[in-house]
Amino acid sequence: MAGCGSRPVQPPAPVTATSIFMANAMTAYQDNRYAEARTFFGRALMLYRSVDDLNGQTETLIDMADCALLEGDASAAQGYLAEARSLAAAHGALAPLLPRVTLLDAYVDLQTPDPAAAAVKLDGLLNDPAAPADVKSAALFARTQAAYDAKAGDADQWLAKLNAAQGGSKDPIMTARLERLQAKAETDHAKAVALYADALSRYQAAYYRPGIAATHEEWGGLLLAHADWQDARDHLHRALQARLWMYDSADSLHDLEGLSQADQALGNTDAAKQDMALAQYLKDGGDPSQPLPPSKP
Repeated sequence: MAGCGSRPVQPPAPVTATSIFMANAMTAYQDNRYAEARTFFGRALMLYRSVDDLNGQTETLIDMADCALLEGDASAAQGYLAEARSLAAAHGALAPLLPRVTLLDAYVDLQTPDPAAAAVKLDGLLNDPAAPADVKSAALFARTQAAYDAKAGDADQWLAKLNAAQGGSKDPIMTARLERLQAKAETDHAKAVALYADALSRYQAAYYRPGIAATHEEWGGLLLAHADWQDARDHLHRALQARLWMYDSADSLHDLEGLSQADQALGNTDAAKQDMALAQYLKDGGDPSQPLPPSKP
């Protein structure tokens, strides 16, 4: 006679498959493998569509937009966000997802770049009592960034607000992000360099590639402005390696522009030609994951 205990209920196949795709996507995301994460999120999205799961669709579109932005693909992010906003606006139960859509919309503006448009959206979020605390925290970082990108007169005031809100944070990535903004505001070159060095150490300890790349880029840009060509070149080359690993063609092209400027100033004709050749390769749709060509300092 069979035992009286109930048998475990097997979840439906779409639930199991979606869970696997989402788990794989999050594993890739946490390792900064955004192209791979976007592929798995896309597979989950197709399953959510097949069973008419509107919440799953909207959240996954937001995740895909996040990945696209971290790859420097603002155009793809705009498409995902437009679809997510349409779903959330049409179905009242999904309205709580709209603040995150708006936040990512502002990130798109910052990448485009259009800091004025980003500021309008971010001000709306910061003044929205219904916006979640984590969204408001991210919005304050982005709003401060927008102020400095626009060279706004109130940029230092925004940084003061951010310092007051985040100065005691124990999150190393948030602390590093704050240090990068403090470096932008710093008029003392040595102090700015020290802030970038601290931020880089925090990102490296967390193995957070987007932060590592961004710090090298900002630090390299500061050094270019001071005609410190060799050190600028070193930082931009290190940033480029991280960006290519993340399949980020857009930011890789910016890095290559800086590298070309440094190589030309240093008289490294062959290296400058390699910079331009790799830039053209990426513009032509080349695979960013291919190894970098030999580089001569």
